[in-house]
Formats: sequence, C-alpha cells, structure tokens
Amino acid sequence: MHKVLCIETLLGEFPFEERFSFARVNGFECIEFWSWKNKNIKAIEDCCKNNGVNIAAFSGDQDFSLVSESEREQYISFAKESIEVAKQLHCRCLVIHSNALDKNGIVLNQYEAINSSKKIQNMVDTLKILAPLAKKADVTLVLEALNTKVDHAGYFLNHTEDAIRVVELVGSPNVKILYDIYHMQIMEGNLINTIKKYIDLIGHIHIADVPGRHEPGTGEINFKNIIGTLKSLNYKGAIGFELYPLHSSQEALEVIKVL
Repeated sequence: MHKVLCIETLLGEFPFEERFSFARVNGFECIEFWSWKNKNIKAIEDCCKNNGVNIAAFSGDQDFSLVSESEREQYISFAKESIEVAKQLHCRCLVIHSNALDKNGIVLNQYEAINSSKKIQNMVDTLKILAPLAKKADVTLVLEALNTKVDHAGYFLNHTEDAIRVVELVGSPNVKILYDIYHMQIMEGNLINTIKKYIDLIGHIHIADVPGRHEPGTGEINFKNIIGTLKSLNYKGAIGFELYPLHSSQEALEVIKVL
C-alpha cells in the first residue's frame, strides 16, 4: 500500500500548483484531487513531471448522477472525458458517486421519486456500460459511499453494503469501491471487520479521523489497528489522506509520515 495526499483538503495554505512540490519535499510521491474540470490539466501534468509526483485518483463524475436513468447519457459522456484525462495524467483510479455534488459537497438532486431498488439498477446499468471502457484504459472506477449525518444529506449511497451490492452486480475488476473510513465510521462503524470482509473489492481507501475530519490521533478511530489490518491483508492499493489539518498541514504531514 502507498500513502496519498489529497491536496484539496491538505496543503490549503499554498497555491494549488505549489502543493505538488511541497508534497514531494515532505516525502510523498502520490497525490489526489477532486474535480479536474476546474483545473489546468497541462499545468498539473507539468507539476507531476517536474516534481516526480504521481496522481493516484481524482473525481470521474461531477454534474450528473449515477442513480438517474434520465442523466445516463450525460453521465457516460462526462465519464469518458474523465477517462481520457486520466490517461493523459497516467492516473489509474477515478472516484465516482451516486449523486452529483456541488463544490461544497451538497447533493444537487436526491431523486426522491426514484425508489432505492431502481436507483441501484440504474447505477448498475450505467456502470456496465462504462466498465469495458475503463478496462480498455486500464482505469479502475471506485464507487464511494458517503455519510449523510454530517456532510452529505440526501446522498443515496451511504453504506458499504449498498456500494458492494452495486459492484458485485456489475461484476468487473475495473469497478470497485472506495472505502472511506471517516464516512463509514459515522454511518456504520465496524471498520476492521468490514475491511476484512471486502478487501478484494476495495480499490482505494480514504482516511480522516472522527469527529472533525482531521488527521489520525485527533479523534476516536484506532488507525494503528486499521493500518495493521491492511498490512496483514497484504493490501496493495492507495491510502488517501483526505483530511483537514487540525492546525497546519505541516503538523498533519508529520502524523501521516509515521502512521
């Protein structure tokens, strides 16, 4: 497994393009970010080359929702664009969501008229179309469950079991889940047993402590045991530190380095 800094939440004290060099100076070779649509992709490509930094993941969707059949064509079109950007940036993981979110993480449309079973089926049908395209590009789509109690009210996919159900129904090695420890501690707990049960379907992991979404050690989660579990399971994927520093990015990085 390898550590990844989310430079949307970390290193906020620096201009975006300076965060690549700061990450590298502090010993981190991999970063991730959220939307690519509002960024200069060529500048990001240059920052990676100039600093010896790789991109582990970024968001593969944005304005359209996976649960909506009426938005399927638009969702697929955007995802195809994301895959092309991933190829350009040599990124092999795209994060996808059940519902479109605005820049503050607010759910744009809950689609209350669509029942849960139909939402699941819509997600599966769309991902079955995208899976071969992801495979051809050597990209993995990772479906993220989010919490609805603190950050994302109205977001459909809010438990691990539902995300797993979608992934299993799609049945592609290029569609897995993103297991976000912060979100799932809030929604369901039972972190270690869940990791053990679904390790083969986890394509990416996000870490932040609860409460507060700060660095490990600021809240209630025993990250030493979680990291130990991942090592014992021979997890080879990325661990993305998608957290907001309690005080400063430098102090948060010092904690991450020794975890």
